[in-house]
Amino acid sequence: MDLLARVITLFFDALVLPFGTRRAAALVVLSIASGAVFALVFRATSNPAAIKRTRNRFQARILEMRLYPDDPVLLTRAFLGALATQLDYFRVAFKPILILLVLALPAYFQIESRFAHRALRANERALVTATLKPGLDARAVPASLTGSDGVAVDPRSVRVRASREIVWRVEAKETAPHELVARAYDTDYRFSVRATPDARVVGRERRSGRAWDALVHPGLPSLSDHMAVQSVRIQYPDARYRLLGRSWGWLSIFLVGSLVGAAIPAWLLRIQM
Repeated sequence: MDLLARVITLFFDALVLPFGTRRAAALVVLSIASGAVFALVFRATSNPAAIKRTRNRFQARILEMRLYPDDPVLLTRAFLGALATQLDYFRVAFKPILILLVLALPAYFQIESRFAHRALRANERALVTATLKPGLDARAVPASLTGSDGVAVDPRSVRVRASREIVWRVEAKETAPHELVARAYDTDYRFSVRATPDARVVGRERRSGRAWDALVHPGLPSLSDHMAVQSVRIQYPDARYRLLGRSWGWLSIFLVGSLVGAAIPAWLLRIQM
């Protein structure tokens, strides 16, 4: 799963590379392109004739309900018929919807990991939290966090016994890639802290023992099962984007862009959805 996640990450890195630090433009283009690709995949994997038939039957049942509002027998039959046609639609559309989910979820997690938060700026601070595995006492486990040149790590840590968390504060001294090393007992975990304003992955979290975590939380390396640390989390600032005179969150832009992107091929190719 880690290999697949790296391949997907490299693919999206190549897509956003031409945009450089223009993150808002990269988000808009990726959102529109994603919607268009999803619509084309749906068309390629669905049965348009069967979908059209079920839609026509559904519309006929709705019309029947409007024609006989005072006849409870006919109204009930039309209503049950409408429900049956909806079930037929889900049966016909199940395959393309399932394929879309398989493709869309990794794309969603990639876009979310790049645009939901932003990297640190120069002289900006963040919290790094390491959660120990069950049964370990955060106040007793020897643990430390060190950083490469350009990132300062406060050697003082906050240790919370109830949640098994150890929290450090880090500060990016310059806009550049930085590396942190979390050490628990005699095992090291090396990971990056982002301080560059491009559209690459902002790796915020990684957990051990979950095969799908590499796809859900790309950007940080896997945690060894032999480590005392169960998860690592970096608290990056939320990202906002200025478009059309307003400040937008990434999800709003993604949803609107995806709908616009899906509508274009749907209209041009008359895709039945």
